[in-house]
Amino acid sequence: MNKEYNIALIGEIDGCIETTLEVLLKRDFAINNIFPISSSESETTSVMYSGKPVDVVELETFDWQQVDIALFLSDREVAQAWIPVAKEHCVVIDISGYYLESPEVPLVQVGVNDEDIARYSDANIIAIPSPETAQLTLAIKQIHQEVGIKRVTVAGYQSASAIGKEGVSALAGETARLLNAKSIEQHKFKQQIAFNVVPQIDEFNEDGIDFSELRLAAETRRLLNDPEMVVSTTQVVVPMFYGCSQAVHIVTHYPVELEEVANALHHSDNIVLAGSVTEYSNMIDDVVGNVEVHVGRLRKDTCDAAGINMWVSADNVHYGIATNAVLVMEKLAYTYL
Repeated sequence: MNKEYNIALIGEIDGCIETTLEVLLKRDFAINNIFPISSSESETTSVMYSGKPVDVVELETFDWQQVDIALFLSDREVAQAWIPVAKEHCVVIDISGYYLESPEVPLVQVGVNDEDIARYSDANIIAIPSPETAQLTLAIKQIHQEVGIKRVTVAGYQSASAIGKEGVSALAGETARLLNAKSIEQHKFKQQIAFNVVPQIDEFNEDGIDFSELRLAAETRRLLNDPEMVVSTTQVVVPMFYGCSQAVHIVTHYPVELEEVANALHHSDNIVLAGSVTEYSNMIDDVVGNVEVHVGRLRKDTCDAAGINMWVSADNVHYGIATNAVLVMEKLAYTYL
């Protein structure tokens, strides 16, 4: 493959874009020109790629005809405003969740349903799941395929970076102020995040369910092609900068031995399985900054013979956003463009 591609990245310059550039460089993706585009106000005017500064481009004046693929690593508001324009000139890969209920837009997680990338031309858009859906579906895909899953219950513990760089800054700022006996005047989350846990990431609907919870349930069923599977979740923000961990409980169609589940996980790509039922990965040393999904505390449910519990962890930015976007882009470019 000798072709090189012109790529646009839309998002936080000093957040997900910088991380995605690192992944692109590490994986040696064939790039001709790259266009970092800030989706919000930023004082950063350039970013480094392959040892050279690359100018940040204005979103409002950008010429989409210059690019082959646009990675929208931004929120739903930016996606709503700009993807309809971009898709007329290039293929769009979107992580915002804006196209959650659009059947013409394929939802793709590499390692779960790669073949659906072939449908990209239906709308010239490929959606990729939220980071928490990505790690969950990769962890349970092989079990679902070999045994079948009736129900998944997930308690998700997301870091402050779940809402981007401003979440990281909020946690750092609140922590510093409180440690210096100063009050916190305003919150980026619904409550103080430093030394606290907040069971809300997005806005609630009239039933008290926030968008991140609706999204995980809908994306999991769609990625595993199982509309009948019951998915229930509560998403919580915890005072960490990066990473996402999940306490996952699955109920299979029939009781299975733990060794069978472990064997299924051993045959899953990009999964690191702890060595025993008492082991689990260290978020700081093993997970953050890496691209694997870690599964630990794998054990039988003491109340349900068909129940399995596990602890699933991954880096929400490095793996959940940057690596997943690049993997989809690679498959799209090298197989279909």
